[in-house]
Amino acid sequence: MRIPIYRDNDHELLGFVISVADRWRALTVFGGILATFASESDAHAHVVRRGLPSLAAHWQYYDTSADQWHTCLIQEANETTVTIVLGYVSEPGALTKTLSADDFARGDILTLE
Repeated sequence: MRIPIYRDNDHELLGFVISVADRWRALTVFGGILATFASESDAHAHVVRRGLPSLAAHWQYYDTSADQWHTCLIQEANETTVTIVLGYVSEPGALTKTLSADDFARGDILTLE
C-alpha cells in the first residue's frame, strides 16, 4: 500500500512511501523510485526533501518493449501518468512518451537509483 506524503503548510502531495520486503521505498507523485531505505521514517524524510525537486532531474527509464535504458526528463507528472522526454534536453520536437500505472505494472521502470 502506498502511503501518501503531503507538505505541511499547503497539503500538496510530495510523493509516497511503500514497503518492499524489509525495506522502504521513497516514490514520486507518479510512483517513480527516488531511493530505498531501511526505515519508513528515512523514506518519508527523503520524499519531503527530494520529492518535488526530483522532477527537474535526469531520470533513467527502462522500456521493457525495447529492453533498453534511456536517460530522460520529466515533462509532466501527476498521480496517474507521467510524460517523459527521452534524452538530456527538452526542446521542441523531442521524443516524448506518456507512462501510466499499466506500463509500470508491465515492468517499465522510471528511477533515479
